Amino acid sequence: MPKLHHLRDFVAIARTRSARAAARSLGLTQPALTRSLQELEAEIGSPLFERHARGMRLTPTGERFLLRAQTALEEVRRGLEEARQGRGEMDGQVSVALSSAPVLGELAAACADFRRECPRIKLRIVEGLFPAVEPALRDGRLDFYLGPRPERELGHAYRVDLVYRNERVVMARRGHPLGGTRRLADLLDAQWIVTGLRERLEQEFEEQFAALGLRSPAVHTVVESMLALLALLESSDALAFLPRQWAESPYFSRLLAPLPVEDRLMGPDIVQVSRAALPLTPAAERLSLLLQRAAAT
Repeated sequence: MPKLHHLRDFVAIARTRSARAAARSLGLTQPALTRSLQELEAEIGSPLFERHARGMRLTPTGERFLLRAQTALEEVRRGLEEARQGRGEMDGQVSVALSSAPVLGELAAACADFRRECPRIKLRIVEGLFPAVEPALRDGRLDFYLGPRPERELGHAYRVDLVYRNERVVMARRGHPLGGTRRLADLLDAQWIVTGLRERLEQEFEEQFAALGLRSPAVHTVVESMLALLALLESSDALAFLPRQWAESPYFSRLLAPLPVEDRLMGPDIVQVSRAALPLTPAAERLSLLLQRAAAT
């Protein structure tokens, strides 16, 4: 049975693609690291790397085993932190993924309270939607995701909790020539940006326009970064369906404004997704509660 140091050493080599660099990062000698890898490969019965002049490349077996090794190491780390936090020693790490709605609506208040309550916890925040962050959530690199409800059923592997119902608006730069438009029907030929909310890009438009019996605009630009989206909206005549938090945010009020569209714009629920089989650590649970408290207020 492989030992933890075998998994640690293997993951370090996979990350750096170099036994020398991995040994340096772990504070080991290169012969010791090489021996550890050889022991692991003997245990598995298959090579995990191909050696090349430009570095070490994972074999197909190595690629599959890397997912398991990363998950195992993350679970051991999380288990140790959970035990310490259960004794009142609030240190360790919390990693979460948030979409733009909770980033703009809840993060500032929740993070301020979390820093006061858990000053020694290392907090890592990733911006993204569920399809992009699911691999990291699945293998334990993320504690939970907070954002729009995934469009597909997630099955028994995940726990999905409703945080709040949300609304969407049409956002544009201030002074946009269509800034007074009140009907989606008058925006069919506008320049639109898709935000990657749905795995099938066209669905983001179909949800809004098809409900009114309208055709969907053409999809030409997809942006999954809040900063890139802000830059494009502010510098062009593009439009985008965005959570209402964009319209309420003081950060954007000088640059962007919602169009006064009177048609009902459907918005996905904001949910928290975590792995069903394992509870959150006390620190991650605390951050979750603080985010939900901020949403409620």
